[in-house]
Amino acid sequence: LAQQRLLIKGGKVVNDDCSVVADVYVEDGVVQQVGPNLNPEPPTGLVVLDATNKLVIPGGIDTHTHMQFPFMGSRSKDDFYTGTKAAIAGGTTMIIDFAIPQKGCSLIEAFDTRKSWADPKVCCDYSLHVGVTWWSKKVKEEMKALVQNKGVNSFKMFMAYKDVYMVNDEELYAAFSCCKELGAVAQVHAENGELIVQGAKKMLAMGITGPEGHELCRPEEVEAEATQRAITIANAVNCPLYVVHVMSKSAAKVISNARREGK
Repeated sequence: LAQQRLLIKGGKVVNDDCSVVADVYVEDGVVQQVGPNLNPEPPTGLVVLDATNKLVIPGGIDTHTHMQFPFMGSRSKDDFYTGTKAAIAGGTTMIIDFAIPQKGCSLIEAFDTRKSWADPKVCCDYSLHVGVTWWSKKVKEEMKALVQNKGVNSFKMFMAYKDVYMVNDEELYAAFSCCKELGAVAQVHAENGELIVQGAKKMLAMGITGPEGHELCRPEEVEAEATQRAITIANAVNCPLYVVHVMSKSAAKVISNARREGK
């Protein structure tokens, strides 16, 4: 239908601000008009879909995916083909995945590698966040180049995964400062990586090696503490912060309190 003229008639159009019964007129895959009783001219070559008693919803954007992601000796089950094919089947028309360099490695190379994996396979629109897993003058320069030349506008820092992706408070401060300078979005995976390592050691010493050990080694206060710390550091440099995949009530409370304080 992308190269045709399409009229979706009589459905309930669901937008971010309201839901309203309306027609939607699409030309070459781009929405041209939304309103009641549309009659686009000429009528020839117009495909009409009756959406009476149905919801007409814009394509979803999944802002946090990990397709064919190599991670600590494993790899995501979905690659960029099967993952985005499933996304479209469920009404998601764009994903934002991650290019995450190993410590000491180039951010630009990580971005180019991920792009080379995705481009031949994706079935929908996609973009990439870039991970900051270490800090140096080179990292700062590469962040600037990614924003100016590659269309990247968000960077993710990890407070967990010690010795793999985790950055310390000084590195967070530097990365947040750079995001603020560039006008990019700063994201954090907020968990106290040091405490998780100690918790994991305890679980293994007790012979707990199954998936239940994952939850038991990271009680929710490790998330709340890191969330509070990330907000404090971001606030110190006046950098807006996106705390990703918030998993606990206590971390959510930290965020809502900070918002109320204007952070």
